[in-house]
Amino acid sequence: MLENIRPFLMSLIIYRKSPPLRSGQLDWTAIGQACGAEAELTVELKKQLQPGLDAIIRWLDGPPAVEEQQPPKPTARPDKMAPAKKAASATSTRKPQRATADGIVAPFESVPRGRTPKPISPFPKPLFDATEDPASFQDALVYHMRRFGDTYWQLYRAVVHLNETFDNKTLLSWIQGERVPRSVASFNILRRIERRYRLSEGYFKEKLPHQARSLHGHHLGDISPAERRRISLHLPEDFNSLPFAKREEILDWVRRVIISGSTEYRRYQAAASKQRYAIRFPGVTYGSSFLSSRSLASAAGANQNVAAELDDPDLLSGVIDAPPRLAMEMADLIRFKTSTLTAIGFQRNGVWGEETASQKIEHLGLMFGALAASPHGVVKGFGVPVSQLSFGLLVFPGVWDWYLQ
Repeated sequence: MLENIRPFLMSLIIYRKSPPLRSGQLDWTAIGQACGAEAELTVELKKQLQPGLDAIIRWLDGPPAVEEQQPPKPTARPDKMAPAKKAASATSTRKPQRATADGIVAPFESVPRGRTPKPISPFPKPLFDATEDPASFQDALVYHMRRFGDTYWQLYRAVVHLNETFDNKTLLSWIQGERVPRSVASFNILRRIERRYRLSEGYFKEKLPHQARSLHGHHLGDISPAERRRISLHLPEDFNSLPFAKREEILDWVRRVIISGSTEYRRYQAAASKQRYAIRFPGVTYGSSFLSSRSLASAAGANQNVAAELDDPDLLSGVIDAPPRLAMEMADLIRFKTSTLTAIGFQRNGVWGEETASQKIEHLGLMFGALAASPHGVVKGFGVPVSQLSFGLLVFPGVWDWYLQ
């Protein structure tokens, strides 16, 4: 029976047809005939098919089918009600077709309600010639959509395949200027739009801000987030579509030549690593519980003279552990930004994942390291004593201005 049901569901999607309905309910008799079932569908099979058919109806923006209800029991004179039931079945003119030999079900004769969707052409004709070349990515995308008469939904249907999970809200956010493509999947969609509008390859990519940023979404296996950020910058955009052996060859080359080789980039990276300045937060990681006051107090008691020693400029040129108070503040921040639900009375904009939290810890550690580094050393830091480092310093615009400058 599964071999008959699968082509039937595929035909509904291919021809964008609604399953047979009768009085707002799924017409199981017509569905069984279309699937080639010799006997009536069982109740268990109907329960399993109901969610999939409802999903197709929602996808077609049609009215949802109500749950199948048992017919009411007759209260009196059933012999009078039988002719009415027979007449109702005789008035039905629906004639669903069975699956063809190749497994595809022909479209139903009934016409679905609502306006017929506009047919999608892979290469539509422009409504007017291109006389402008907008500088920004958003303006260029909107301009060419208007030139070809595409709405965002028509463009989404034209460039996104049925088996892909690319969200239509992502495309809408590009058009509204809220986001820009940053992932490998997004750049694949961008190339399809360029091909649809017959633009030169890389037309939209050249208009994106932050050209030096690396893409995310490469299939890199179990590589750590820190190494992933260094490697992704040197990977080609079609890395995921390459054979496994070719991907392994590229990763080996990047590690051997770029990361640990003798190129100009590597020489710069090696020279910069000799002047290290950062504050480490060894007890604060993604997914771990925040540091307790007792553990921080014991650490402070065991290292009560560390703060005074760390104020020595000679010691501030390397990487040091955060003082207990700063470590507690960082732990509270990570807990707040990574927890599923916030504490009562607090609000936040977005949730940090594992890679984002690791990156934020690294960036904030560099910032606090620059603030603590000696102004007379190579780093040219701000000279804040380590014992006085706190997130409260970030309230003052002058601190940010110095760091950015």
